[in-house]
Amino acid sequence: MVHHDLYQDNVLIVPRWLTALLKGRFDEHCEEQGHNRKHKNLFCLECRACICKDCDDHANHRLLKIFAHGTGRNQSCAVVKLDNTNELLDCSHIQPRVHNGAQVLFIKQRPQTSYGGNNCERDGCDATLEHHNSFCSIDCKVNHIMSVPSNYRNAKWLLNRVNLP
Repeated sequence: MVHHDLYQDNVLIVPRWLTALLKGRFDEHCEEQGHNRKHKNLFCLECRACICKDCDDHANHRLLKIFAHGTGRNQSCAVVKLDNTNELLDCSHIQPRVHNGAQVLFIKQRPQTSYGGNNCERDGCDATLEHHNSFCSIDCKVNHIMSVPSNYRNAKWLLNRVNLP
């Protein structure tokens, strides 16, 4: 898996905030003092940290809301709203799902589903997709693009569109 900053011609291809988001553990409880029973359900884009809603140090920072999306056997997967994420990077060709009436994207490779369709284009991912999508998650799209050096020049969508560290 590609989880480090990548540069091409001294230009950052995978922004640090995206690398941190893909590594994030949102299924854990917050470790801040007094927050140990709160789930991490926010991602601070400026600090590149998974936090809970009670972490005050990030009050004036740009935050990305993380949702738990149930998939078969009551498993939960971390998802982000498509509208919020599309402001940061091009989310085209990633299959959206519906969560509480909003379109969301899986952050990491999602569990296999049983309905028909094409497979995720990332090597090693067997997720089945609807016909017009190529990837099951943000992670799969990043890893697919970064797996072939000749794809780097086509990876402009990975460049953050906002001024983030």
